[in-house]
Amino acid sequence: MAVPKPQRLLNLIVGLSSTRHRLTREQIRDTIEGYEPLPRGASEEEIRKAEQSFERMFERDKKELRELGVPIETVEDPVHGDEIGYRIRPAEAAMPPLDLTAAELAVLSIATDYWRGAVLDGAAQQAVMKLASSAEHGPRVELPFAALPAVSSDAFGTLVEAVGERQSVRFEYSSSSSGVGTRTIDPWTVVLRAGVAYVIGYDRDREAPRTFRVQRIGGRVTRIGDPGAYEIPAEIPLGALDGSGDVKTARVALRPESGHGLRRRGTPAGVDGGWDLYDVEYAHPEDLVAEVLGLAGGARIVTPRDLATAVVRSATAALEVDRG
Repeated sequence: MAVPKPQRLLNLIVGLSSTRHRLTREQIRDTIEGYEPLPRGASEEEIRKAEQSFERMFERDKKELRELGVPIETVEDPVHGDEIGYRIRPAEAAMPPLDLTAAELAVLSIATDYWRGAVLDGAAQQAVMKLASSAEHGPRVELPFAALPAVSSDAFGTLVEAVGERQSVRFEYSSSSSGVGTRTIDPWTVVLRAGVAYVIGYDRDREAPRTFRVQRIGGRVTRIGDPGAYEIPAEIPLGALDGSGDVKTARVALRPESGHGLRRRGTPAGVDGGWDLYDVEYAHPEDLVAEVLGLAGGARIVTPRDLATAVVRSATAALEVDRG
């Protein structure tokens, strides 16, 4: 019976994390459940086809895990340099602040709310507990979602649910023009532009459609009133989000196997020494600066120069504070 792909990837992670030195391709093929060992007594043609099938599958799996941020290392044998193996250092595989796009952050936010029992019924909760208890390769720990902007992730999940239920919401909002205040809106849609999340809806106090940046929402979003209390327009006005007038492009240099969120929403622009270059769209300079700083040396801004200078200035200030 074929092993499902997610289980095979998990087996590969566990195997490469458990080895003291490395696992060669032959060892991976013969020991990791999900890969088929070479058939015994097979003809040369059958062996060739089996090896080609394994190579294609392993290369896809390795590429996918690296894109997900799993630090798979290529290790050469110190004696036989042509014999290559692979490993994952457990310390490097420990969860850092997650490098996610806004869309991925939204999906994880909603999913974790459901998995924590907000929506799942008793049978589904028991299934989740059973799956968790069957993981024997190490103690079960929660992912460190405290490392994420929890307020923004909670707000995103609540807003998406409110749109689906057509239920009004209330939240504290910080605006550069009017300061901090309470907003009550009928949310129509949640959209993403250049890695930034916005909610568009009818502002009851101002009696007009408004667009709100989710990251500027403070505290929790509260759903009020009854579901189905309003209708969502057939054509939702996007305002400044319609088109790319406010979206600019930065060239960002990334170390190999880092900055996966930036890579996914950027466009490859060549290489510069040991750096991979990507052109990344952004709507808010401070967000891109914070994202680059969060990669702790794994990324730098090449252009525009003012953003590159802002990264250096912020990093220098942080070092001075750390030194006291």
